[in-house]
Order: sequence, then structure tokens, then C-alpha cells
Amino acid sequence: MPAHAPTDAGVPAPAVPAPVDAARVRDCVRRRGLRFFVDDEGDTGIPWRYVTVHVVVHDERQLQLLGVWHRVADTEHLARLRRLVEEWNVTRIGPKAYLTIADGGVVRLHGEVTYPLGAGMTDSQIEQLVLTSCRLIVALMREAEETFPDPLRGDLEP
Repeated sequence: MPAHAPTDAGVPAPAVPAPVDAARVRDCVRRRGLRFFVDDEGDTGIPWRYVTVHVVVHDERQLQLLGVWHRVADTEHLARLRRLVEEWNVTRIGPKAYLTIADGGVVRLHGEVTYPLGAGMTDSQIEQLVLTSCRLIVALMREAEETFPDPLRGDLEP
């Protein structure tokens, strides 16, 4: 078996685990035909219906996928949102769900998947992890949409 398989761009793709960086993540996302952008920090953002998932590589040591629900809530909805998060975390293996409260009482729902990269990954493994993690984060946000079908803050903007 060759050490590298050719990619669409003619650049060899590692067939054995290799260090992961943002460029490899973007190549994998591109091969899967997903829309994406690169944010100001150089991280890859993948927009979905209820959430944008940011894929962050931390010094080739861990790959983290972070999603924030597009909607925001006021603190009056905090107890119900906490119940959603607690139920999610108790009954599912991922993503980790949590809330943040910003100044002014703005509540945000987050989904997070973190994976250690000590041994590196193949391109196939990167693709599978990114797609599976995105699907899980989108499922969390879909659950939030179904639980809270009405605006939680007057309008949907922070």
C-alpha cells in the first residue's frame, strides 16, 4: 500500500496518521463538498442551519469543534436551557453542551467536541471526525430549536 494516496489537487494525502493542521482540515472539508470560511484566527468555520461549527487545531495536540447556537436567550430562560443542557449531557455521549452568560444577561448555548491528536490522523479520520462532530453539534442545536420554537430575546440577534 502506498504511503500516500493522491488527492483531487494532486497533493499526496497521508494514508498513515500524520500531524493535523488547519490546512489539512480545510482540504478534508473541501473534499466533502462542504461550504466553509476561514475566520480572523485562521480557524475553519462550517455554517449549518442553526449553528456555525468552528474547527480549531491547538498546536497539533488537539482538534476542537465548537458550535454556538445562532439564537440567544435572556436569563429568564436560563432554568429551561439548563434542563436542556443537563438532559443532553446525561443521555448522549456528545457533543458536550454548556451555556455561557455574557454581560447584559445574554445566554448562549454551546456544543463542543475535543479530540486528542498525539498520534496524528489520516485524512479519512479527519473527515469522519469533522462530519460526525458537526452532525452531533447540529443535532444539539436542532433539539434547542424544537424546545424553544419562539424567540427567546425579542429578536434573534444578540
